[in-house]
Amino acid sequence: MVANLVTLTRILLLPVLAAAILSGHGWAALALFLAAGATDILDGQLARRLGQTSPLGAMLDLLADRLLTLTSLGALIATGAFAGAWIAAPLVLIARNFAVAGLQQALPEGDFDLAAIEYPKIALNFLGVSLLLAPVGASDAGLWAIAASAVLSGGSVAVYGRRALAAFRD
Repeated sequence: MVANLVTLTRILLLPVLAAAILSGHGWAALALFLAAGATDILDGQLARRLGQTSPLGAMLDLLADRLLTLTSLGALIATGAFAGAWIAAPLVLIARNFAVAGLQQALPEGDFDLAAIEYPKIALNFLGVSLLLAPVGASDAGLWAIAASAVLSGGSVAVYGRRALAAFRD
């Protein structure tokens, strides 16, 4: 159950991350965000290596991932990091998390693999948030990375939706 403790640590970091973002502590926020990302990698590796994979662990990991997205993007929205039309990108990413959570319930496990879309989407989201948090003047690149992640998110929702509709018809 070590892997689940790592996942729970990620969840417990989120209020501290939000506070760091909202209070303008860019380097601290970036460090906390990177630490949360590291726990996402670590918990899966530990679970597999220690033979501790479980439905509870998988559910906690997905919950922690979605809460990290919601917390980091929500706090960045609150700070005004997404002005004008840029606000659409984080809203798409947040909405996608809720839509996919529901659609996944309609799909049989292992029905299909979206790694070709999901991994680049996650990488772009992580890069974008990191660039927006780092007080080094890279916010334009961060905005574009988040926007690209949102485009890929739209594609993944379309695939999930099409597959879920087929499952609903059956």
